[in-house]
Amino acid sequence: MGKLFEIIAYPFAYPMRWFYEWTGNYALALLLFAVLVKIVLLPLAIKQQRGQQKQARLRPLEMAIRKKYAGRTDRPTVQKMQNEIMELYQQQGYSPFSGCLPLLVQFPIIIALYQIVRSPLTYILRFSADAVSKIVETLGGTAAGFSAADEIKLVSAVRASGNTAIENYDKIVSLDFKVFGLDLAETPSFSTPSWLWLIPLLVFVTSFFGMKLSRKFMPQQGAAAVASQDAKTSGKFMDFTMPLMSTFFSFMFSGAIGVYWIYQNVLNAAQTVILAKLMPLPEFTEEDYKAAERQLAGKAPKRKKTSDYDPDRPRPRSLHHIDDDEDDLPPRVPEPEEEDGEGEPAAPRPADPDAPRLKEDKGGKYKLK
Repeated sequence: MGKLFEIIAYPFAYPMRWFYEWTGNYALALLLFAVLVKIVLLPLAIKQQRGQQKQARLRPLEMAIRKKYAGRTDRPTVQKMQNEIMELYQQQGYSPFSGCLPLLVQFPIIIALYQIVRSPLTYILRFSADAVSKIVETLGGTAAGFSAADEIKLVSAVRASGNTAIENYDKIVSLDFKVFGLDLAETPSFSTPSWLWLIPLLVFVTSFFGMKLSRKFMPQQGAAAVASQDAKTSGKFMDFTMPLMSTFFSFMFSGAIGVYWIYQNVLNAAQTVILAKLMPLPEFTEEDYKAAERQLAGKAPKRKKTSDYDPDRPRPRSLHHIDDDEDDLPPRVPEPEEEDGEGEPAAPRPADPDAPRLKEDKGGKYKLK
């Protein structure tokens, strides 16, 4: 896996180096790098949004199926419900695993990109692995708490040591990790309050509101699919747990890593809003959910009753009878569901080709609006 990450990281190392040489500041280079990453991964985000659109269009029928089996938790019933939902998905050409594919593709890319962020000696100063290992040994090795895995922390240790005998010492200490007076090469400490605590705080805030925003633009559940109290509690628990985990980890890595997380959280939120505006998810009313339940039950849509028509309304005059008296007009054709005057119901209207298909119709059990 290490080789795979290196292969992925290699082409991204060049723009990261260019951004640092252009700005002369690691925090600004990280911002440009984060924007570039979002642009590169945008096609995957668009594909994921399209998958959510399709899932949202199926939501009324899916929830109608779930409501039909509500309250029954025995295994055969649950299996039958799941089979019906999968049948709906297959008929409409939707795969519930389609949203996982973009995430799976992004995972090795994100890991490789973090490797670039954490390794300025390798990817910006172009030091070899042996040169980095030699610096670690000079500072006392891993026993002293130094590791070649986090080169940003290593830079901070070299600067603090003042050991000019270290090879390429001037190049190492010339790396600028400061922003607003904070040295991002240092690691926030639980035991030592400092301004670096602002980084974990911002990590929590951006992560928390980012998750809230993502949940807001998720496929609509609708009034017919109000989540249970357990589900609501679980959602609130995750809203706090994930940001708290990110905050905890930001105390374990150098400040630059936390700043990169902040950039990513803000860009993720912006991307969520933009895609939601450009590719909005369909919204449904309570009547839409009821219509889906009627379709699932195989019931025809309601038609107007005879009482809905005004029997005293004026009948239209034909041009052929424009000069005829009222009594000479041809009899009015009865509306649907009306009687023809002899106690027999009038002939029904032809089927509407746009009406939802019922169970006995050919060509599929379910049909979207």
